[in-house]
Order: sequence, then structure tokens, then C-alpha cells
Amino acid sequence: MKIKSLLYIIFILVSSLHAQRKTALKTDKEIEGYKLIPQEKVFIHYNSSLIFAGEYLYYSLYCFNTQNNQLSTISKVAYVSLINENNESVFQHKIKLVKGRGQGDFFVPVAIPSGNYKLVGYTQWMLNENSGYFNEDISILNPYQGNQSKVLVENDSLLVSSKQSLVNTNFSSTKKINELKLGVTLDRTTYTRRAPVKLTLECNAFQNNKANVSISIRRKDTFIKSIPQNTIGFSKASIDGSLEKKNISPGTLVFLPEMRGELMYGRILTSDSSLPIALQNVGVSIAGEVSDLKIVTTDEKGRFVFNLHDRNNKNEVRIQVLGENKGKYVIKLDEFPEIKNFTNDFYQFKITTSYKNQIEKRSVHNQIENSFYGVKPDTIQEAFNMNSFYGENIITYNLDDYTRFNTVKETIIEVVEGVWIKKDANGNRVFGVRGNYPEIGAKQMPPLLIVDGIFIQEQDKVIEYDARNVKSISFIRDKYYVGAKVFDGVVIIKSIDETFLKTSKEKVNLAPIQLADLKTEKKYFNQRYNNQEEYSRIPDYRNQLLWQPNVVLNNPKYDINFFTSDVAGQYEISIEGFTNDNQPISIKEYFTVE
Repeated sequence: MKIKSLLYIIFILVSSLHAQRKTALKTDKEIEGYKLIPQEKVFIHYNSSLIFAGEYLYYSLYCFNTQNNQLSTISKVAYVSLINENNESVFQHKIKLVKGRGQGDFFVPVAIPSGNYKLVGYTQWMLNENSGYFNEDISILNPYQGNQSKVLVENDSLLVSSKQSLVNTNFSSTKKINELKLGVTLDRTTYTRRAPVKLTLECNAFQNNKANVSISIRRKDTFIKSIPQNTIGFSKASIDGSLEKKNISPGTLVFLPEMRGELMYGRILTSDSSLPIALQNVGVSIAGEVSDLKIVTTDEKGRFVFNLHDRNNKNEVRIQVLGENKGKYVIKLDEFPEIKNFTNDFYQFKITTSYKNQIEKRSVHNQIENSFYGVKPDTIQEAFNMNSFYGENIITYNLDDYTRFNTVKETIIEVVEGVWIKKDANGNRVFGVRGNYPEIGAKQMPPLLIVDGIFIQEQDKVIEYDARNVKSISFIRDKYYVGAKVFDGVVIIKSIDETFLKTSKEKVNLAPIQLADLKTEKKYFNQRYNNQEEYSRIPDYRNQLLWQPNVVLNNPKYDINFFTSDVAGQYEISIEGFTNDNQPISIKEYFTVE
């Protein structure tokens, strides 16, 4: 049986029964499927192991299948955290994985103290084996806080000379790594300020075997700091995917792989002891032009899990318990599967007062750069266009094509053929849809009502809504199944500029819940000086000249063009990545700006 089929079987059999971060495997078939699914491992290439407050930590993530050492297609979400020495998370990021690759960044605010931290990366699936996750040392230097006891020592003799941390740069026109014959060529070894640089990657050895790399070009620090692990060291230390998994038996709790998208866990609570929390229907929907809707049933402890296949870069979701008592329940979410008792040794970054001038100069440069961020912005990629969950077989009335009426009720009566207003079994006004099937008398259910992408239960509030704020009314005639619920058709209403949600959220008890960002592909700013006048009055104090987190090498040569800044010094080109057959690529090259 194929791995993907096994993944679907486990998710369908298990998640509907035990909605929680850890899920019980109850049958021998579920245990067999679990054992057959390969484990994963993560490598992260990041721009520096020393980051000042006011700078960005950039990272590029590679997730591998340990069985075949290929980029993994199992997990669609990874997690990256920065953890301090007290085992507390400074940040937690969700990373969208596309064929095993993801990326993110973190701006270090002045609220974070100087100290030593761990950058940790993993998938939820990896937590079952408690191995394979990435953890490397990051040091933060925050000169804006008075207390520097974590990093400050009194005597320079306690530190290795900073000169020993500098690479003796013997420039070569081409460097070859292992037997891959991957070379780096610079058009020069020394550049003036704001000068163009041409970097060429020579990929002759694997033009028929693509590679994927990330590239950081950054001023080399004179501080003594931890040395990041490279892909060669990662490959040598990687876990063996053929190892036996730990013994499990029926009832064992495991983490499910997020193989169809982001899994969102939560539970419902109520202070009313007469109301049950078990076997309650819970719905989640996301606003927008392209909407998504899920309905699941809680377990005996009120827990539930949703699979968000693609939230289309939207962070606001509406979660609601279905039924008349929905307002008496509280929703609690659990967004991050965390590594517990993380106790690895931390690198001890230290400075002395002799670094004072360097620190002050760099901090001033950072402040100036951040003040001009508006003219040097990063851009986020356009979101992938997903299809609406209700498909395309809909009939739509654009209300600008018809006479405008005051309310939705009047519009339904006068304009929309195929939809009418009726009363349900409790005497509440609801929509009705003339379907492609015979009605079943009083047992007929109301249609599913979607307004601006959000599932609405209080249909009476929409019936009396001001139709002058409505852009279109659509409907589907067929029965519609969402989870365990059956609806007699679908009514889709779009208001102008999502006005309904802005003005009626209290009436329909639908305050949004804010989810953590799902980090997706992003294009980073690359300073250009082709037009000498455009930036002539803008200072350029970049330490980070270039960051490209996802570069596919599939041609004999790959040219990269960038410009130096106003900051003189020695710069390091760091290239990390893998060929398609998982051969590591790790290159360091240097040049000077005078």
C-alpha cells in the first residue's frame, strides 16, 4: 500500500475519534500504518549565529524523509522556535512546507535581552521519535538594555582574540566542494561602496540533477560566536531512517502528521453544567473571496481537530458550536506542538568593553536602516488560488444588474428565483432553496448559509440585512454535506468590502479568532543602484547584502547580481543546500568592500 494512502487511512480512522495533539492508535491496522510511515528530519540554514536587536534573523528550512533522504512530502507544516536558556519560547513560527521547503524571518525587537538562545525546527510528526529536529545556537546582542550580565565579561584575556575568528582569505576564482564540482566565481575580490557584484555558480556536474540551495551574503563579524552547522555536518549526523520505531501497542498516543495541511486543535468549555461538551458539532470558517468550511464533532472531553488545507494567507477564523446554545460555549485553541524539556547545552557568547565602539556603530547603522524600511520593503508572494469548498456549480445574481431593494428579504422575493424565506421547526425565519430533489416535508433542513466566506447560523439576521450593502447572492440547488451535517442547498451572499462581518459580528456572535501567521514564500529586497539618482540621498548601512532562501540550480551556470553598501569590511558568501539525490552543498567565499 502506498504511504500516502496509509496516511489518509490513519487520519480518517483516528482524528474523528480523538481530537487532541496526541492521538490514540486503537487497532493493529492503525499501528501497522504508523510503523510504515517514514520519519522526518529538518535542517535550517540561517543568516547568522549573532543577531543584534533591530536586525533580522533569516532562515531557510529543509525537511527530509529519513527513509529515502529526499525532501519530504509527508508534512505540509513545520515549526520553528527560538528558545532561551529558561526553556521559554521567544517566538514560535508555523512554516508552510511546499515539497519539503519553507522559509521565514524574525525581527529582533528591543524587548529581547542579550543572551544565548537555541533555534529549533521540527514537524509535528517528528515529535513521536523525539529525534531528527534541528537545534543550533543563536546569540542576541541588545545594547539598548542596561543589564548585559548574560554576555559581558571584564577581561579581554578571557576571550580568544577576535582575529582568530577571521578566515585567512586567499581568494580563488573558483572553489570546488567535494566531487560535485560546484564552483563560486566572483568578478572581483575587492569592491568599492555601492558597487555591482556578479556572483556565478558553476553547476556543470549536476545539470541533470537539480539542486536546491539558500544564499546569504553578509558582513563578517569580528565577534567570537558559535559556528553554525553546515549541510555536510548535518548529513553525517543525520538519523538512520531504517531504524526500528519504538514499540507501540493499542492505546499508544502519537502525533499525527500534518499531511493535508495545518491541523488546528482545540476544545470547547462551558460554565453551564447542564450543557454537554461531548458529541457537539463545531464549525470553522475563514472569511474571504475563497472560503473554506469544516464541521467536526467533539470527543468525550470536548476536544476537536480541524484540518485547514489552505487558509489562503488569512489569520482570522470564526469557530462556533452549532445549535441554539452556541453562545454559552468558549473555544480554546492549541496551535503549537511544543518540544518539552528542551535541555541542550547553550553556547556561551561573551563580549568585553573593548567592543563598545563596534557595537555602538552597528546599532546606529541598524536604526538608520530601519528608519528607511519603507523605501526598501520585502514583498510576500501572492497566495495560491484555491477553489471554494462549495465548488463552481452555482447560480449568481449580481445585484447591480437589478433594481435595489432595502433588505435581503425584499431582494429574495423580487429578484432571486429559486430562493425563498420560510420558517424552521422552531419558528425561526430561514432561507429555502428549490432544489434538484423532492422536498421531505417538515424534515427539510435549512440551506447552508455563507456570508463573506463565513458560516452563519442566525439566518434571520441576514434576512433583514441592508441589501444596499450586498454585492451578490448565489445559491446551489443540491444537498450539501459538511462533516456529519446535511444541508438542503447552499446560499452564498457577498457584501461590499465584507461590510457584513464588520457591522454584524456581535449580532451573529462571531468574533474572529486570530491564528499565528503561516509563513509562506517571500521575496526579499535586493538593493539596486542602476539609477544613480534614485537612492543617492538615502543612506545604505546594510550588513546583510543579500538573502535568497530558495534557489533552484538546474542550469550549468547561475548568475546572481547584487550591490555592496556603505559599510566597509570583509563579507561572507554562505551557500547551503542539497542536490536532488541529497548530496550536501556547503560553500563559503569571501570578498572585501573598501
